[in-house]
This record gives sequence, C-alpha cells and structure tokens, in this order.
Amino acid sequence: MSASYPGDLDAFLARHAGGAAPPSVPAIYHAVRNLSYASDGNRDPAIVLKNGRGACTGKHILLRDLLRRVGRGAEVEFAAGDFAAGMPVVASMPKALADWVRSGGIRDFHCYVVWDDDGREVTLDATWPDSLAPLGFPVNAGWDGTGDTRIALTPDGHKSRAEDVIEHKARLVATLSEQQRKDRRGFLELLTKWMPEEA
Repeated sequence: MSASYPGDLDAFLARHAGGAAPPSVPAIYHAVRNLSYASDGNRDPAIVLKNGRGACTGKHILLRDLLRRVGRGAEVEFAAGDFAAGMPVVASMPKALADWVRSGGIRDFHCYVVWDDDGREVTLDATWPDSLAPLGFPVNAGWDGTGDTRIALTPDGHKSRAEDVIEHKARLVATLSEQQRKDRRGFLELLTKWMPEEA
C-alpha cells in the first residue's frame, strides 16, 4: 500500500461526505459504489481510488478501509457462485458475453463488505454503479442504511473472510480448474471491454 493511501482516503471522504462529520455509512457506500466497474486484474484499492474504477475486490477493500477510517467495523467477505448468472442480458453486449450471461457457468469468488452496525452485520455490495441501472443491473441505488443490499451473485454456500483480501482472493481463484480460470478470465475481459460503452 502506498504511503499516501491514508491521506487519499481522507481526501475521498472529504469530497463525498456531504458535509457530515463523521460521514454517514450510506454516503461512503454510494461514493464507492458509483466508481466505474472494470476488472483489469488490479485489486489494489489505492489504484482503484486513483483511477476511479475497479472490480469487486478493489472496490470492497476500499469500502472496508473507508469505513474503518471513520471508526466503523467492517470486513470483506467472499461468496462462491456463478458471477455471469446474476447479470442481465443487454442488447449491446457482444455475442460471446451475452451467451455467457444467458447460460451462466462463470465460477467466481465474489466479495462484498460486511458492516458492523452496532452489533448487527449488514451486507454492502458496491459492485455496480448507477450508470448501469438503465441496463437492468442491480445497482442498490436506494440503500439508506437500513437492511442488506443485494449482492451481485447468488452464493452457493461457500463463504469466507480474510484480512489480506488480495492474497485470499488469489488462493480461492487458484482452486478453480484450469478451464474455469480460463472462462472466468475471458468473461471478465469481455465484460470490462464492453462496460465503458455503457457506463
């Protein structure tokens, strides 16, 4: 992590706090959620913050760190499932991407944040920004601090947490078969190449 990361977190909070001190959890959550989605293999939250875009891992490490920065308890949790099956088919998707979304079969370990709201755990998924709402993605735009948000895939039972999120994600992905890793990589590349046309 870069030496400037704590200060960068503070600057982000100052920009998106809406004048509140400390910033509210919904304000922090929506600010991170509305960063663009891009799965380019970089999971470093400092890079996500700098570039204003990231995939589930980097965005959720960033959300966890921002919540902790304002004194809130937060952990990153992983859930195994089919990442493609949770997305809508959009007319502008290339055929290969749309076929994968229709059929599913992209095994992944998706992550989100579990926020400790005074002893009650609340699930916060900040994967999809508001710009994807017109396309049918579950963007969680209306979350006001009450209840869980909808996560971007349906878990199939396996869940885990880790402090070193990047290392844990790498270990989980390594448990996939060679074909599953290849399909996952191809799907995420297609999704990311398509995404800027819409987001």
